[in-house]
Amino acid sequence: MHAGPVETTALAVLPIAWLWSTGTVLGDGWLLPALGAVLTMALVAALARTLMPAFVATGVAALVGVGWITAVSAPDEALLGVIPTPESTRVSMSALGEGVQAIAWALRTPIEAEGAVLAAVVAGAVVLALGVDLLGHAMRLPALAVLLAAAPLLLPIAFRADIPWWHALPGAAASALALAGPAIDERVAIGRGWVAPVALVGVAAALAAAVPLVAPSPRDVALDLPTLEELLRTPTPVLQTDIDLGDELRRPEPRQVFTYSTSDGLPIVTRLMTLPEAGEDGFRQVEAAAGAPDVLVEGADLGVPMQLTVRMSPVRAESLPTPERVAGAAAPEGAHWDDANDALRIEGSVETDGLEFTSSGTRSPELASLVGDASTGHDELTALPERAERFRELGGSLVTAEMGTADRIRAVHAFMTTGTWDYSERLDLPGFAGASGDGWEALEGFLETRSGYCVHYASATGALLRGAGVPARVVVGFLPGDEITGGRSVTTNHMHSWAEAWVDGAGWVRVETTPGAGTGEASPEGDEQTQAPTPTPTETAAPTPTPSATQSAAPTTAPTASASPSAPGVAEPGAAAIDWAVLRPWLIGAAILLLVALPFLVRQAQRAARLRRGAPGGWHELRAALADAGTRLPASATPGEVRAAIGARLGDDAEARSAADRVRLAAERAVFDAGPRERGAVDADVRIVRRALARSQPLWRRALTTALPPSLMRVVLPVEE
Repeated sequence: MHAGPVETTALAVLPIAWLWSTGTVLGDGWLLPALGAVLTMALVAALARTLMPAFVATGVAALVGVGWITAVSAPDEALLGVIPTPESTRVSMSALGEGVQAIAWALRTPIEAEGAVLAAVVAGAVVLALGVDLLGHAMRLPALAVLLAAAPLLLPIAFRADIPWWHALPGAAASALALAGPAIDERVAIGRGWVAPVALVGVAAALAAAVPLVAPSPRDVALDLPTLEELLRTPTPVLQTDIDLGDELRRPEPRQVFTYSTSDGLPIVTRLMTLPEAGEDGFRQVEAAAGAPDVLVEGADLGVPMQLTVRMSPVRAESLPTPERVAGAAAPEGAHWDDANDALRIEGSVETDGLEFTSSGTRSPELASLVGDASTGHDELTALPERAERFRELGGSLVTAEMGTADRIRAVHAFMTTGTWDYSERLDLPGFAGASGDGWEALEGFLETRSGYCVHYASATGALLRGAGVPARVVVGFLPGDEITGGRSVTTNHMHSWAEAWVDGAGWVRVETTPGAGTGEASPEGDEQTQAPTPTPTETAAPTPTPSATQSAAPTTAPTASASPSAPGVAEPGAAAIDWAVLRPWLIGAAILLLVALPFLVRQAQRAARLRRGAPGGWHELRAALADAGTRLPASATPGEVRAAIGARLGDDAEARSAADRVRLAAERAVFDAGPRERGAVDADVRIVRRALARSQPLWRRALTTALPPSLMRVVLPVEE
C-alpha cells in the first residue's frame, strides 16, 4: 500500500523542515538549491512509483539527487552541468570532503553556505531525502523516517549554538503531519472528517514551539555531543582563537600542535593571535591588515634577543606560533604578517605537517622589575564599550592620578591575584552559557565569584587595565609545553590566553593573572601574588625539534583553552559525596536506552491490556500484529477481511490459520455474550498467530518492527464489543 497525498507531502518537506533548524550554524544561503533538490527528487519518485516498484523509484530519485550534487559542486566538468563524468565525480568528492571539513572544523558561526560548504549541505539534503523516501515510502516506516530527518538538529547542538524556537518549529510540524498523515489520508478516502487529526498536528506543533521557551538551551546544559572529528578520530586539531566568555571549557584530548627549540635553551610562551578590540561581547580580533614592519610586535626589540625554531604537526589554524614578543620571522610560503592583530597568518590551503620556520623576538619582562611612567601612542586601546562601564569604574578605582604606568599595571595585577581566585572549567554564573546575557555580563559574574579559566582572567585583566588608563589587549597563544629530547612539545591543551599592556620603554608586557598560569591551583590568601612560572634552562642544546612518536593529533572545535585541569571539588566531612560528573553519563545513557526501548515497552503493555479483555481483545491484538507485519487495513475492515489478510500472510501454516479462526470465533461469540469474559482463553492461540506473522517477515524488518512497532503509529480500532 502506497502513502496518500498528505503523508507524501509531509515526508517530502521533512528534510528541508529539519535542515532549517541549522540556521544558527549554516545560515540560509543553502535553502534554494537544497529545496530544489529535495522537491524534484520527491516529484520524480512519486511519478516513478506509478510505473515501477517503490524501491526502484527510490533509486531513480537517487540519480536525480546525484545530478543536483554534481550541478552544485562540479558543473564545468559534467555533461550538461548535471550528468556525472569521471572527472566531475573526482571534483565533486574533493569538494564534498572540503565542505564537510569546513563545517566540522569551522572556527566561527554562522558558516557561509557557499562553494564546498554549499555542496556539502546540498549533499546532506539529498541523503536525508533518500533516507526519508526509502523508509517512508519503500519500507513504509514513516516514524523511522521522521527520526532520520530530525538528524540536522544535532548540528547546532554539537556546536553548542542556541536554537531559536521558530527554527525548530517547521521540523516539528512536518514530523507531526507525517505521523498523522496515514490517518488523514484514510479518513479523506472514506469520507470521514479529518479536522481532528489536523488539530492534533497543530497541538503537537504548538507544544514543540513551547518546549524551547521552557527547556534549557544547548549551552545551558553540561552535555557535549561528540563532534564529527571526535567520532572519526581525524588527525588534525583545530586552533580556535576566538574567545567566548559565556561558554564552558570543552577540553579536547591533548594532541600535538608543534615542537620547538630556542637559541638559549629556555622555554617560552608563544603567540598565536592578538585580540586588540574590546567589542560588545568581549575582546576580539579585527579585520586583518597585511604589513611588513621592521619589528613585527612593537617593543619586541627591547629585551634580550632569542630565536625560536618551530616544527608544526598537522593542524588547521588561522595563524602560526611565534615568540610572545616577535621581532621578525622567516615566514613560510603561504604565510604573511597581519599587522592589525599581530599574527603570522597562514592560508587554509597550506599543509602544516612538517612545516618548519624560524622567528626571533624577546621575552616579556617581570612585572616586579618593570619601570616606566607613560604609555603613549595607543590611546585607542584604552576604549571600552558602554556594557563594560563597570570595568572602567573598577579599574579607575584601583589607581591614583599620580601613579605611573608600571605602578598602574602592578595595581591591577595585585587586585587580580590577591585573595582566593579559583581556576574552574565549569561555570554557573549570570550571563554564562546562555542567550540571556552577553560577554561583559558573564565577566562581571566572574569577578563576583572569582572562578573561571584563562579567557576570563585575561579579559578581566585587560578591561581593568583599560579602565586604569593603560593601553591593553588580550593575546591567545600557548604555554611553554612539555620538555622532550632536544626541545619542547606543545599540545592543544597548552592553549592559553593572557593580557598585554603597553609601557613606553618596555613595549608590550605580559600581565599574567590566571592562577598558577594554568596549573589549576587557587591563588594564595593574603598579600601574596600568583606569578607566571619562571622558565628553567635546559642542559641540552637546542637542535631542530622533532615530533614525539608517541603523540598524535585529533581535531577539536573547542574554544580557547588554557592548560589547566579543573580543580577537584571537596566534600564536607562526614558527608556522602556524589560525583555527578561520573554519574551524569550513566544517567544520560540510561535515559537514552529507555527512550529507545519505549516503543517496545509500550507495545508490550498494550498487548497485555488487550489480552486481559478476553477474546475481543485477543482479536484486536491480532489486528495490531498484522499491522506490525506490514499489512495495513482500513479501520472499517470487516472480521472476514481481517481473517483473509491474516491467512494471506500465514500461507501454508495450518496451525496458525486454525488458531486465528478460533480467536475470531471466540471474539464473535463474546459480542453476543453478556456474561463475564474468561481471561486467558485465547492467549495461546494469539501467541501462535503472532509468532507466525513475525516469521513471515524478513529478519531485518522483524528487528525494526520490534524496536518501533508500526501498529503504534497507525489507527487500529478494536472490534465491536
